[in-house]
Amino acid sequence: MLLVLIAGTVFSASGCAEKGPKKEVIAAIGDYTLYKEDFLSELSLYPPEYRNNVPKERLLNDIIEKKVLLLEARRQGLDRDPDFMKMVERFWEQSLLRSLLNKKSEEFLSSIPETEKDRNRKASGMIKAWIAGLEKDTKIDINREALEKINIK
Repeated sequence: MLLVLIAGTVFSASGCAEKGPKKEVIAAIGDYTLYKEDFLSELSLYPPEYRNNVPKERLLNDIIEKKVLLLEARRQGLDRDPDFMKMVERFWEQSLLRSLLNKKSEEFLSSIPETEKDRNRKASGMIKAWIAGLEKDTKIDINREALEKINIK
């Protein structure tokens, strides 16, 4: 581990051909470079009570282990597996939907006085009406014949 840190330090001090401010290298892991900003970003994913009570070296080792496993998964081609790609697509869709609905909820809630008793219920109704309007304005064709052929178990 110390060698990785030393290699990272030597790499950052060796003068890369990049323009602009140099990023501080924390570790080089295979073909992946962990910069200070990446390290801090990764740490933000840990619960505060964990990251504030565990030595930095242990946190770094956790991140290195994760990156080594990710590199191996890529080496095995798992990142191109159709099942994996479908899982990523579903996660992306769910995340995008959550972002949109959170944004719209905040927008509707901000238009309702905080003193209103059924504020959340009213905002929920506004969301449903908004979705119904989007559906109304979107061309939707359903193939009923194909739908009828599907057997749901």
